[in-house]
Amino acid sequence: MNSKVHVAIIDDGVNAGFLNTELLYNVEIAHGDVEEGRTLNHGTLCAAIVQTYFPDAIISSVKIMNHRKGNATQFCAALDWCVKHGVQVANISLGSINYRDRGMMREAVNDAAMAGLIMVCAAQNGGLLTYPASFANVIGVRCDRSGILTSGQYTYDAERAFSSGIDFTAFAKHELIGAAGEVVQCPNSNSYATPLITAQICRVLQQSKSVPSIEQLKHMLHEYSYHPIQDTLLLVMRYKHPDWIRRAYVFKEDCTIGSKAPYYFQTQCEAQLPGDNIAAIIEQAILREREQQETALEGGQRVYGLTDTIVLLGDMEPVSLQEVEQLASRYGKHVVCIFKNQRYIPTLNFSSCFLRWWQQEECFSKRQEQTIAIEDSRIPLICIYYDKGIDIIYFLHELRESFFRNGYQSWIVVDQSAAVLHDMEYMFPSDASNGLQELLNVTGTMAYSSYTDIAILCVETANIMDCTKERVLLGVDIELSLLVKVEIERIHISIRTEQGDLKDWVLTKLNVGDIGGIYTYLEQLLVD
Repeated sequence: MNSKVHVAIIDDGVNAGFLNTELLYNVEIAHGDVEEGRTLNHGTLCAAIVQTYFPDAIISSVKIMNHRKGNATQFCAALDWCVKHGVQVANISLGSINYRDRGMMREAVNDAAMAGLIMVCAAQNGGLLTYPASFANVIGVRCDRSGILTSGQYTYDAERAFSSGIDFTAFAKHELIGAAGEVVQCPNSNSYATPLITAQICRVLQQSKSVPSIEQLKHMLHEYSYHPIQDTLLLVMRYKHPDWIRRAYVFKEDCTIGSKAPYYFQTQCEAQLPGDNIAAIIEQAILREREQQETALEGGQRVYGLTDTIVLLGDMEPVSLQEVEQLASRYGKHVVCIFKNQRYIPTLNFSSCFLRWWQQEECFSKRQEQTIAIEDSRIPLICIYYDKGIDIIYFLHELRESFFRNGYQSWIVVDQSAAVLHDMEYMFPSDASNGLQELLNVTGTMAYSSYTDIAILCVETANIMDCTKERVLLGVDIELSLLVKVEIERIHISIRTEQGDLKDWVLTKLNVGDIGGIYTYLEQLLVD
C-alpha cells in the first residue's frame, strides 16, 4: 500500500502553521475562521498528535464545529465528504450524547464503513454513551486514567468494548513540539487518546497489502497493543448490539418470532424458511442479488453495496446452522440469530474470518458499582408487563413514534432478543426473575447514560412473580399491563401510577389508533 495515508481531522479546524505542513484539503462545513497564528485549537492538537506518531500522514481538515459546537447533520455531511474525496482514516475526537442523534449518525457511519472509510472516535469524557464512538463499525477510544500506559501505548478493553462499544484505552498526555520549537503538553482526555489510535491505524495500513476490514483492523490493533497479561489466543470481538446492519436478508424459521414493526435497517429480502435446504435458499438469495448488481452496473445504474448480514429468526437444527456458517464465511456475511429457546456455538471461528456472529446472551447487567439509584436519574420510567401472544415490539414501536412526534426520545429495553432489530435494547429474560427492583435500577442507569427523555422497561408476565399485585417499586412513575383475556378474546390494558391513578381499556386488538389513545393518557400523566 502507498506509504502515505490520507487522514481527515473532523473537528473545529486545523491550524497548518503549528504543524509546519500543508493541508491537502481545508473544508468548512461549519463556517467560521480558525484563529490565525499559533492558536492551538482542538483540531490542531489532534492533527499534531497524528503527525507526531505517524509523520507520513497526509492531513485534511473537515471543520464541522464552531466554539466546540456542531450537530449531527454536519457530522453526516463530513463523512460523506470523506468518502467522496478518498480519505482513508477519519479522526473524530468529538461525538454526541444525544439519543436523538443515534439513528441518523448510525446510518451515516454504516454507509461510510461500507464505502471503506475507517473511523476512529472518542468517547465522552463523563462516561455517557457516545455516538459514533459506541457503534460497531467504528473504533471507539478512551484515555488511560490508571497511569499504567506510557507514551505511544494503548490496550484493548474487552469489557468496555462489549458494554459501551469503546474498544481501546490509550495514552493521551502527549508532548508535542510545534513548527517553531514550542512544547505543548496535552491534557488527559479521550479527545487526545483518539489520534494515537488513528496514527497506529495509519501504520497498519502502510504495512498492509490490502485495506483490512474493520474487524480485521481491530484484531491487528489488539496484536500490536500493550498487554499487561499476554494473550496468545485470537481475540473474539463481542457486541452488545448488532448495530452495524446496513442491509440484511431476513429469514424466518418460526413465524411466532419477530414483529410487524419495521426494522431499523433495509431488507434485501424477507422470507419464510422451509424445514430443510435452508442454506441453499439463502445462497440463492445471495447469488440473485449479485446478478442484479452486475446487471445494474452494466446498465450504468448506481449501486449501493451488497447486503452485509444474514438475519435468522427462530430455532433451527444445528446441521442447518453449520451450513449457514459455511455459507456466511464463503460470501463474507455477518450473521444475527434471534433464537427462541436455543443456544448455539458456531463450529467455525468467525473471528478468524473477521466476521460477526451475534446471538442473545446475558448482556444487560452492569456491575453494581456502575449503577445509580433510579430516582436519582431524574428520567421518567414506565414499567410495562405483557402476556405472551401480544406483539409487544409493534406496540412499543408505535408508542415510541408517538413520543417522538411530540418531541420526546424514549429509550426502551425488552426481554425479547428481536428487539435489537427494531432499535431497542435487549434484556435476557432470566434477569427479570432475579429481582424487578434491581432490574429497574440497571434500567435507570442505562437510560441515564443514554441521555434520553423517557425510559421504558418491558417484561413478559411469565418472567415475573405477579404483575397484577400492588407493590412498592422505587423510581417507577407508571406501570402498564397488557394482558390477554382468553375467555373473551380481548386484550385488557391497565395503567397505574405511584399516586394511585388507574385507567383500564379492553380492546380486540392493538391498532395505531388505540395505541395513540394510550400514549395521550401516558403523556398527560407524565406532564401533570
